[in-house]
Amino acid sequence: MGPLNLAAESFDSSANQLVILQYHHVDPKTPDSTSISPQQFLIHMEHLATNGYQIVRLEQAIDKIKRGIALADKSVAITFDDGYKNLARFALPELQKRKWPATIFINPGLLEKHSSHYLSWDELKHWSLQGMTIANHGWQHDYWIRREAGYSAKEWQQKIKTSILETEKSIKQQIGVSHKLVAYPYGEYDTWLQSWLIDNQFISFGQQSGVVASYSDFSALPRYPASGVYADISTLKQKLNTFALPIDYQKLPSPLAMTENPPQLHLSWLNESFAVDTRFACYVSGQGKAEILAEVKRVKIQAQKPLNLGRSRYNCTLPVKGKPNYYYWFSQPWLSLESLD
Repeated sequence: MGPLNLAAESFDSSANQLVILQYHHVDPKTPDSTSISPQQFLIHMEHLATNGYQIVRLEQAIDKIKRGIALADKSVAITFDDGYKNLARFALPELQKRKWPATIFINPGLLEKHSSHYLSWDELKHWSLQGMTIANHGWQHDYWIRREAGYSAKEWQQKIKTSILETEKSIKQQIGVSHKLVAYPYGEYDTWLQSWLIDNQFISFGQQSGVVASYSDFSALPRYPASGVYADISTLKQKLNTFALPIDYQKLPSPLAMTENPPQLHLSWLNESFAVDTRFACYVSGQGKAEILAEVKRVKIQAQKPLNLGRSRYNCTLPVKGKPNYYYWFSQPWLSLESLD
């Protein structure tokens, strides 16, 4: 898919744009990095309710965006990764009370072995009847891109593909419906997996920040983490006031920063008027501002120092003209590994 011919003003509307929030635990006693307290979660929900946000079913919203059907302004989808049992104590009843939907991404292999930590199939069936979508997070919570010792590349890729297919099969058998929505464990993915998921009609979600639009890459859709260090309400308010950065997402590189570190990132603008906006800025995980070289139809971004091993991001923002405190937002995930051999 090549660049779209869209007028600049078409990017200044929230129509057909979707913010997706990502949570894990809603509990005061679970790991801080992936948790939000029930009190803070309630603050989030109250903010959404009192400021006109429309809470939508994820699968329906994505389908509308792909088909060119406009969503309501201020559309938001709520997601939970891993299907922890503590969700049933507060978060899911709170959503049920408001008649709001959410999506729960699950690992069948974990919930069947560790019933004290994860929602059971019976509980998931119950919540699906209350408006919650049950979706695919793989059989186990594996690192899909970090190949384990003893596997060839082909064998490892087949293992991950089987994990995804078996999970979808189990969801269909246990819940009765398959939406073919996949959330990458740890937000890690690569081009071979994206291509396979597209070929098998899956819609896939990462953990990089940003907004979904009609020109997004539906094999790596962004979500805003809303737990841990991102649980503060001021942080949430800013993320809700964002639009998708108008770039050609089909030209984004592999997240694996293996051949060059720090990696170069080239973004192609969907409208050339954005190329001359000097307010565009990018930031590197743990480093601060990135170097930016503006070109006629695209921009080159590069960290000033090599990325650390593991996950990193380039986060880019651009203020929206005529809308104070609103930003276009984009995040490029990187995964730097010692070796893929």
